[in-house]
Amino acid sequence: MTQTPNPMPAEMACAPHVRTFGALHRYYQGPGAIALAGPVAAGLGREPLLVADALVARLIRPSIEESLRLHGLGLAWGEVTGDVTHPMIERLVAAALANGRRPDVVLAAGGGKGVDSGKAVARELGARLIVLPTSASNDGPCSKAFVFYDECHRMLSVEHLCRSPDAVIVDTQIVAKAPPALLVSGIGDALCKLYEGRQVRMAGGANLFGGGHTVASEQIALACERVIRQDAAAGLAAAAGGNTDASFERLVESLVLLSGLAFENSGLSIAHSMTRGLTRLRHSAAALHGQQVGYGLLVQFVLERRSHSFMEEQIRFHRSVGLAASLHELCGQAPDHSDFTAIAEGVMTSPHLSHFERPLTAADFEAAMLHLEELSHHFND
Repeated sequence: MTQTPNPMPAEMACAPHVRTFGALHRYYQGPGAIALAGPVAAGLGREPLLVADALVARLIRPSIEESLRLHGLGLAWGEVTGDVTHPMIERLVAAALANGRRPDVVLAAGGGKGVDSGKAVARELGARLIVLPTSASNDGPCSKAFVFYDECHRMLSVEHLCRSPDAVIVDTQIVAKAPPALLVSGIGDALCKLYEGRQVRMAGGANLFGGGHTVASEQIALACERVIRQDAAAGLAAAAGGNTDASFERLVESLVLLSGLAFENSGLSIAHSMTRGLTRLRHSAAALHGQQVGYGLLVQFVLERRSHSFMEEQIRFHRSVGLAASLHELCGQAPDHSDFTAIAEGVMTSPHLSHFERPLTAADFEAAMLHLEELSHHFND
């Protein structure tokens, strides 16, 4: 595939002292919201393309086609078949253009792979973008960022659209039926936003738009944290019963909308840096992204030299919502010292390490992870 330059909006030239805030154009959430796909797409283009895996396509394609039909539109489908790799995106783009038509609006549907694949295809085609997440497992739907991997599931690069999504449509009836582990993963991803953003600000770093932080970004991160602490237990219980009550709706909004806005407008620090190392081990690489960064947040807390009582509170909350509180829990088996060394070496490749209150070494990460194992074991009752 011809490598498309990684386009950045004009504000990426801003310095961190220039306050900058970016966001998607429209956000829709609620039971049955997928019916909005037709009118929203009709306002953006005439040649819609659904990018999703086969399972997601079977789940939502009939509803989308009916909604589009009511607005005089058809629907092509590009099948996502694995990780977001350059060869797969090349195949999807070639297939989309094979019939002589050029899709002008992409509907990126599913979890992380489906959404990121749709973003990559939309960038290659120069198309408008609607995101339809089928779970609340991560902060990606509202973001302009997406990730490429190699054939061995190793992260290659974080890429960016030249603009944020035109619309995100979250049908909570669909999200409520997703595996509970995906909702737990979303909680882990969202929990990081307040604490990573504070480290970025203390280090004088920029957000993902290349600018400085706003009062709005801090308040959004605080709201995200507050909703999770208040509604996680009730929201998880509602999802277990397939219900979309008020607590579930608030939780989903915090995991998709608030977390996404906080992530892009605050920036990333240690919790997300940990994924660079965790993906080097087979067992931790298999964990969902939110589980990885949830564990990474606890490591960040250790590096921040948080109090014993604070660590106890965080570890107990992690476990109460189903998040791993140690590398042992994340991997499902006891780690050995070489595992900590491999992870620490991988973390040192992260571009976000400068977003911390002091410089860190691989030895610092090893020591922090080992200390977390001790704390986790101590509070395991």
